[in-house]
Amino acid sequence: MALRQETVTAITPTLHEKYRGEGVPPLATEDFDDVDEFEDAAEEHTVYTMDLSTALEECEVAIRKFFSNDLIGAMNIMKPWCQSSLYHSLGTAIFEFIPAMLTFDHAQINRALAALKICISICNQQRRNYTLVESLGTIIKKTDYSMYTDNEAHAELCYAEALLLQAAMTIMEGEDLTGLIKGTIKVKSCYNSYKDCAKILEKKQWNSEEAKVHFHSGVRLGTATFNVMISLLPPKIISLLEFVGFSGNKTLGLAELEAGSRSAGIRSVLCDLTLLGYHLVICHFIGAPGDLHVCDEILHKELKIYPESVWFLVFKGRQELLRGLFRPAIETYNRAIVSQDTWCQFRHVCYWEIMWVNGLMMEWREAAVYAHKLIEDSSWSRTIYSYTKAAMLLQLGERLTAAERLQCQELLRNASYYKQRIAGKSLPMEKFVIRRCARYQAQGGQLVLPAIELLCLWNMFTILAKNKNGAQNVLKLIESSRDRLEAGPQDWMAGYDADNRALLRYLHGCCFAALELPRLALDTLQSVLQLKNDIKEDTFLLPYTLAEMAMCHYHLGDKERAAQMLHDARKKYSGYALESRLHFRLHSKMQIVKGNGFGKGSSSKTVHS
Repeated sequence: MALRQETVTAITPTLHEKYRGEGVPPLATEDFDDVDEFEDAAEEHTVYTMDLSTALEECEVAIRKFFSNDLIGAMNIMKPWCQSSLYHSLGTAIFEFIPAMLTFDHAQINRALAALKICISICNQQRRNYTLVESLGTIIKKTDYSMYTDNEAHAELCYAEALLLQAAMTIMEGEDLTGLIKGTIKVKSCYNSYKDCAKILEKKQWNSEEAKVHFHSGVRLGTATFNVMISLLPPKIISLLEFVGFSGNKTLGLAELEAGSRSAGIRSVLCDLTLLGYHLVICHFIGAPGDLHVCDEILHKELKIYPESVWFLVFKGRQELLRGLFRPAIETYNRAIVSQDTWCQFRHVCYWEIMWVNGLMMEWREAAVYAHKLIEDSSWSRTIYSYTKAAMLLQLGERLTAAERLQCQELLRNASYYKQRIAGKSLPMEKFVIRRCARYQAQGGQLVLPAIELLCLWNMFTILAKNKNGAQNVLKLIESSRDRLEAGPQDWMAGYDADNRALLRYLHGCCFAALELPRLALDTLQSVLQLKNDIKEDTFLLPYTLAEMAMCHYHLGDKERAAQMLHDARKKYSGYALESRLHFRLHSKMQIVKGNGFGKGSSSKTVHS
C-alpha cells in the first residue's frame, strides 16, 4: 500500500496518484454526492502517512525529473508530503537548499532553513527514542544498533543529512562569529549521527533489502564526503578538528564515493556529483591533479541517462576546459545555457567559465562581454565581475578605444561600492581587486598585465599549458612587458616599481613552470625574492613564489628542498593578500611532495563506514 493511515478508513494507491499534485492527502471516496457520509468521514480526523518503501520510490522519480531539468516536476512530487514524510521533507529541503547555495539570496536561504527545520522535526519524531531507563543503560553498556527498525535507521540518516545542510545555511546566513559557532556545533552533531548510521549498517538485520541498499548509499555519501573534505584542510585546522573528534582519510573517502557511485541506491547520483566536484573543481582550485579518467566514466554513464542535464553538461564543459579543449568547452557550456531556464544561476556558472576560456585564448573583448553579462545578471560578486571586465579590456593595450577606456575607469572607480560580506566576512578576492582598483588610480590609469595576473591567481596557467600555442602567446606577452618595464624607470608607477617588477617576474616564472621548464622557472622566480625588501604592497608574491619554487625543485628530484620551501612559505609569512587560498594549495603540494598524491593520498585517521 502506498499510504498508511491511523484510522480504519481504507484508501487505494490510485487515488494517491490522482490527488498527489494538489498538495493535500487524497480523499477516502470519490462519491461527492453523499455529503452527509463525506462529513461523517471527515470527523474521524484521518491521518495519512507515507510508508518508507513508497517514499523511496517517489524520491527516485523526483531525482530523475530533477536531473532531467524538470525542477518544478520534482518539487511537485515532494511538496504534498513534505510535512509528514521523511524523504519528501528532505527532498523539499534539498531543492530549496540548492538555489540558496547558488544565489546567497537571504530570502532563499530563509526558505531553505524553514524547510530544513520541518525536516529535522519529522526526523526527530521518527528517530529511535529512548526511555529514561534505556538512556541510563547506554551509559553502562553500548547502544544495541541491531534493534533499530528500518524506518528509525532512515530517520537517523535523513537527520544527519538535514543537519549538514542546516549547518551550511547557518554559517552562510550568520553575520558574526555566533553563526560560525552554531554551524560548527551542528556539523559535530551531524558527524556523530553519521557515525551512528555506520554502526547501524554494520549491526542491523534489515526487513527490506531495498531499504538497506538505499541506507548504505546514504552512509557512503556522508562519511566519504566528511573524509575527503576534512583531509583537504590545512594542518592547523585539521589539528583543531582532530582535537574535537573529527578525522579524515581521503583515500577511503574517494573509494567509498566510487563504490556509492556504482551502487543502486538513490544517492548514487549524488556520489557522482561529489566526485565530479572534487576532481574537476576542488582539485583545480588547490593545485592538485584530479582523476579525469574517473570523470570520463561518470559523465559517460550519466549523460547517457540525462543527455541534456544542466548538471552534467556543466561538468563536461569543465572537463574539456581542464584538458585545454577550449572551443569544445565553449560549445558544451552553450548547450548547458539553453538546456533549462528555471534556475538562471546555472547560466551564470557557464558565463563565468566561458569568460575564462576566452581569456586563455586572449580573446579579451569576448571575455569582457561575459564579464558584463555577470555584472548585469548575477548577484554573487559585482565587485569581482567589474574588476575582471576592466582587466580584460585593459589587456587590449593600444587597441583599447576611448569609449572602452572610459568604461574601465568607471568600472574600477565603482567596484568597491558593491563589496559584500558572506558569513560575516569579506571575500578575500574582493579585497584584493579593490586594492588593484586603488593601484590603477595611483598609477595614473595603468596596471601591469591585469588579466594575465587574474589567470594566474585563478590557477589557469596549468590549463593554458595544455594548449601549447596559447601558452607561447601568453609567454611572449609577459616577456615583452617585462623587457619594457625593466628597461628603465617608469614615472607612472608612483613608487610601485618593485611591486610591478616582482609581479612580472612571478608571472614569467609561473608560465615557465606550467610549461614544465623548472630550471628557467627557478632562475626567474629567484629574482622575485631579490626584491623582497623593496616591495611596497604586494607581499603575497613572496610566499606564492616560494610555493612555485618548491614544486620546481620537486620536479627536478629534490624532495627535501621542496618540502622545506613549502614549510617556509607556510610558517614565515602571514597577513598577506589571498593567504587562505595559498594555505589550501600548500597543503595539497606538501601531500604531493611527501608521495601521498592528492587524488590518491590520505591522512592518518579515518571515518569508517
